[in-house]
Amino acid sequence: MGQSLVASATVALPFALLWWLAPRVRDLQRLVLVHELFLHPFVLAAGALIYVCWRITGRPTTAWLAAGVVVVGLQGFATAAVRVGRPSALTQHAGWLVGVDLLLAAVLVGIAALAAHRVLLVDPFVAGAGVGAVLVMARVWVLELPTLPIGSSLADGAAVLVLAAHVLTVGLVARLPRAEVALRARIGAAIVLLAVGRFLTPSGGANDAAGVAALLFDVLGTGVLLAAAVALIRVVGGEVLGLNVRLERLEAELREGRARQHEVGATIAGIASASHLLQTQRTMPAGSRQTLERMIDSEAARLQRLMDDRPVGAVVATDLDAVLEPLLVAHRSRGRVVRWRPGGVVATCRPDDVAEVVNILLENAAQHGGPGVTVATLVGDGSVEIRVSDEGPGVPAAIARRIFEWGERRAGSTGQGIGLHVARRLMVEQGGDLHLAPGDPGAVFVATLPAVAPSPPPVGSGAGRP
Repeated sequence: MGQSLVASATVALPFALLWWLAPRVRDLQRLVLVHELFLHPFVLAAGALIYVCWRITGRPTTAWLAAGVVVVGLQGFATAAVRVGRPSALTQHAGWLVGVDLLLAAVLVGIAALAAHRVLLVDPFVAGAGVGAVLVMARVWVLELPTLPIGSSLADGAAVLVLAAHVLTVGLVARLPRAEVALRARIGAAIVLLAVGRFLTPSGGANDAAGVAALLFDVLGTGVLLAAAVALIRVVGGEVLGLNVRLERLEAELREGRARQHEVGATIAGIASASHLLQTQRTMPAGSRQTLERMIDSEAARLQRLMDDRPVGAVVATDLDAVLEPLLVAHRSRGRVVRWRPGGVVATCRPDDVAEVVNILLENAAQHGGPGVTVATLVGDGSVEIRVSDEGPGVPAAIARRIFEWGERRAGSTGQGIGLHVARRLMVEQGGDLHLAPGDPGAVFVATLPAVAPSPPPVGSGAGRP
C-alpha cells in the first residue's frame, strides 16, 4: 500500500508543479481535459518495466501484461489528444468513439484470457504497439465519418458495459499463473481505478466534481500500476540474484572438482611413472630405488586424502629437501634434466601441497621450457623461495599478467589452463604466493613460503646481554 501511495504521489507531481509554476493555467476544467497527457507516460513507463521483466524471465504471462499495458498507454494518449484537439468531436462522433472503446475493452479481455493459456509469439512491445496503433488509427478515422451522436442513456449503458469488461479483465488477471497474489491484486486494482476514472471523465469538462474525481482515480490507478511494475522488477531482480548466487556456487564447485581432478591426475601419473621405473630399471642404484619408493608411498597417501575429501593438512615446519628429493628423482628417472642441490632449507608449509605445486611447475617446464630445468631453494628475509627456472622461450608478454587465471594458456598449448591456477591457490592457502619472475631466456616461477620463526631464547640464557 505504501509503495502504491508513493508511486501515486510521483504521478501527481507534474500536476503540482504545473499548478505552482504556471498560475495562468490554473484552470480545473482544462486540467481535467488534459490530465491524461501527463498520466500516460507513466503508464508506458510501467509497460516498459514489465517488458524488461519479460526480457529477463521470458514468462508468457509477463509478455501479455507488457503488451496490454502498452496498448492502454497509447490509447490514453489518443483519447487525450482527441479531447484537447477536437473537443466537439467527442459529442458529434460519440457513437463511433464508444464503439472504439468497446473494441479496446474486448482487446484487453482477450489479452487477459490468452495470457493464461497461450505464448505470445511476437515481441510484446511490438504486439502492444501494433494493436495500440491500429486502435489509435481507428479512433482518428472515425472522426472523419459522418457524425453519430448518442443519447445519454445509451452512452451510460455503453460506459457500464466497458466497465464490466474491465472487471472481467480483472478477474482473468487474478487467475494468471506464476504471478504473486500481491502483484495480481495491484494490477487488478489499477485496471479498476483507471476504468472508473475513464467512466467519470466528462466529455467537455463542465462537471467539476466528476472531473476532479476522474483525475484522482486516474492518478491512483496509474500510481498503483507503476508500483506493480516496480514490484515485479524487484521480484525478478531477486530471482536473478538468487540464480546468480546459485550459478556462482555451482561454478565454484565445478572449478573445485576440476582442480581436484587435475591434482588426482598428476598424482596418479607420478605414481605410475615411478612404479614403471622400479619395475623396468633393475640396475637402479639402491638409494634412488628407496627414494622412488618413498615418493610412491607419499603420493599414494596424498591420493587417498584427495579421494576421501579429507580436510587439508596442517601447516608445519617442513624440510624442503625431504619434499623435493623424491619428486625430482621421479622426474629425472623419466629422462628429464633436473638440476637441484639440497639446501637444508626449512619452511612453514603443507608438504603435500608444496610437492603438488613443484610437480605442476616441473610438468609445465617439461612441456614448454626446453631440455632442462633448475630448482633452487633460497632463504630470504622472513621467507623461503623455491625457484623453478627453465630454458625455454619464456612466457609471452600477452599472457604474462593472466598466466595464473583459470583457463589461461598460451597458443598451441595442450593443457587446460588449470595447473598454474591451482598451484597459486595452494600456495596462497598456506600463507605463501606464486609469481612469475623475469627470466633470461626462459621462465622463472617463484614459490614463496613463510620461514620457520626462530625459537625464543631460554629464560636466563643471557641472550641480549652486552
